[in-house]
Amino acid sequence: MIEERDSLIFDLDGTLWDASETVVRAFNDSIVEIGFDINLNALDIRNFSGMKMDDIFAQHFNFIPKEKLQNFEDIYSSREKKYLNESGGRLFPNVRETLEKLSKIHRLFIVSNCLSGYIESFLDFYDLNSYFEDFECFGNRGLPKDENIRLIVTRNDLQNPVYVGDTIWDIESSDKAGVDFIYASYGFGKIENAEYQIEKFEDLLKY
Repeated sequence: MIEERDSLIFDLDGTLWDASETVVRAFNDSIVEIGFDINLNALDIRNFSGMKMDDIFAQHFNFIPKEKLQNFEDIYSSREKKYLNESGGRLFPNVRETLEKLSKIHRLFIVSNCLSGYIESFLDFYDLNSYFEDFECFGNRGLPKDENIRLIVTRNDLQNPVYVGDTIWDIESSDKAGVDFIYASYGFGKIENAEYQIEKFEDLLKY
């Protein structure tokens, strides 16, 4: 399948790394800072990973009054960047080695529903910038993932890309963007009857 592809576009959380322990700390500290005593756990983060950030704030933080929501988002954004730069996340096994091999024969990209700066933190923390040509996220323009996938395809003149992700939102976005999909079954989400799937990251090389 991938032998015919010129490029791979990757989701980030649940596909390349797991930063839920760092992210939950940023969320919980931000919640405390605006005066609430509610704690999330890492599983909560994994469960809503892949959603657009404005949907996450609206659906999972509806205990925060509307007049405080923007302040909360600003505090969280700042803490997320600080904590990720300090602690990063857990890279899934063999990601670096597999990316190195893939990058020699395919063009590599990232599209995520994260805030601005999140992808940069990932790339800098693990020194992976050299493997990726371009990336896009929800935080940059407020666009949904399918539009950001199309933006990457158009901007880089991709002819036959495939998207690799782990959630139902990923496969739905790929379908809307007209890009084929590979399900990373080791990630956070559950997708039934995916046409193509990998059980570990290095399985991409088998294609």
